[in-house]
Amino acid sequence: MNRKRLTALPLQLLLVCLTMVLSLSITGFAATSPPVSDTAKTERLRLGERMYRDGILPSGASMPAFIRGDVEVDSSAFSCSSCHLRGGLGSYEGGVVTPPTTGNKLYQSYRRPPSLDDTHDRSGRFIYAKTVVERPPYTRNTLATALRFGTDPAGQVFNDVMPRYPLSDSDMAIMIEYLESLSEQPSPGASKSEFRFATIITEDVSKEERQEMLLPLQNFIDHTNQQMNMYNDFIKFGYSPTIEMKYAFHRASLDIWELKGPPETWQNQLAAYADAQPVFAVLGGISNGDWRPIHDFCEARRLPCLYPITDFPVISETGWYTYYFNKGYAQEGEATARYLNRLATVTAGTPILQIVQDSPAGKALAAGFDTAWKELGRPAVTTMILPADTLRNSKKMAKILTKRPPGVLLLWADAALLPLLPELTARLAAPGMAFVSSSYLGDKTATILENVRKKVFITFPYRLTPFVGSKDGGFDAKVPILATAKDFGDRRIVSRSTTMLKQATTRGLNLLYDNLYRDHLLDIMSMQMDLTVRDYERFSFGPGQRYISKGCYIIQLGPGKEPALLPRSEWVIQ
Repeated sequence: MNRKRLTALPLQLLLVCLTMVLSLSITGFAATSPPVSDTAKTERLRLGERMYRDGILPSGASMPAFIRGDVEVDSSAFSCSSCHLRGGLGSYEGGVVTPPTTGNKLYQSYRRPPSLDDTHDRSGRFIYAKTVVERPPYTRNTLATALRFGTDPAGQVFNDVMPRYPLSDSDMAIMIEYLESLSEQPSPGASKSEFRFATIITEDVSKEERQEMLLPLQNFIDHTNQQMNMYNDFIKFGYSPTIEMKYAFHRASLDIWELKGPPETWQNQLAAYADAQPVFAVLGGISNGDWRPIHDFCEARRLPCLYPITDFPVISETGWYTYYFNKGYAQEGEATARYLNRLATVTAGTPILQIVQDSPAGKALAAGFDTAWKELGRPAVTTMILPADTLRNSKKMAKILTKRPPGVLLLWADAALLPLLPELTARLAAPGMAFVSSSYLGDKTATILENVRKKVFITFPYRLTPFVGSKDGGFDAKVPILATAKDFGDRRIVSRSTTMLKQATTRGLNLLYDNLYRDHLLDIMSMQMDLTVRDYERFSFGPGQRYISKGCYIIQLGPGKEPALLPRSEWVIQ
């Protein structure tokens, strides 16, 4: 791309911008910023945050933004945080180095690190790609000029992908005030020498699963402290650490936040824990119930919650602070909808009946299916929510299916329904397919009778292909591990889940350096390379993504008492 000069801006925009610069040259920000109350400052920072993250002006209108000279763009899609990230410490993507935008960094001189798009001359020196390499510190006025015109204090022009924002003086002042506050102080629970963590356990969790989660977590804490001790020993003997080593080691501690009583009391309990001893992040956590009260608390407190073990995560497009392994039961319902949508045998006229056990699991499966089916533009299906005793009554179930035989039957129920499968599938019309959830059926999934296995399709949100590791699921030996019917009973091996948590979290913590901010931790984790893990086919990250395993198989059972798991779909069907 050829960089266009400022003269390529539309005349009207150019006049507006020149007027603003003249105004700035006369008044300046520092001289005109009157004292404000704490309440007023909090509101200005809230408005600045909305500008930075969402591209919305204090007035509620969209921020004006232009790239490549005169191309107007949607500022919500080109918001500051899209490239500089929420923590403001910058990013690298597509060959473009995006520098930090926090006041702590902006008001210091800067030299950007080399990028993959840089080349070398014959002497080995870098020939830098088209981004600013080095600049002097900003002032408020030169920062305003940079945002409006895309030039730094030395007059260097930014990369074409950096939008130019012709903001008014008052809006610009709000934006700059927010940048000055962004990642200004280390987040609670973090210091140069220590990270404090917590994990959350609800009282419905068994002692066995509690220990399965706590033991690996405590080992992680102990290992972290051991590394810190070794580092201190190196320093005592005169070792000169690299910058990476200087900031890589911290002591760590783990608090256990136990929640008791009804879920509506959990947020008050969590507040009492967090107020008494703030933590940098919540590691894991485990509950058999809905995670929403904990999710909402962490969102409100801006507290990272990393990979809780739950079948009922919050399905949200706006949640930011909780990383989930997947969408739980809802993901299996979604997968079924997307699989059916691709089948030529399932037409617009195929009757689909969704029978849902009146339980949290059944309703979550149905909600996942309904959401995806609607997104695909398909009409709503017939849904019946039934109590467990009705589902186990063969006469009542036969009457339901006889009245209007479905071509596709979605059975979101527990294993008590399995003895009725032969009779139910015999009453299906073409194409004669029934769907069940392996997570809901558990280890009973493998007991589906052979005479109906060709008609029964199973959701399976775990790895099917060989995984290379040790016999116990580790990484120290080259032994292929294949998914078998036994894995139906292993859907929530807590110790394995905690191992995956440690893998993902350790990489993020090691890259924080001295930037001890919660948002920056999540920014780093979102840009990680995909991980290879035991239980999930793909463990992938991306900015704004909060469900790390996004796929699910549709499978059928092979013959025999220990049947093979036969894939009927690809992994990623979300």
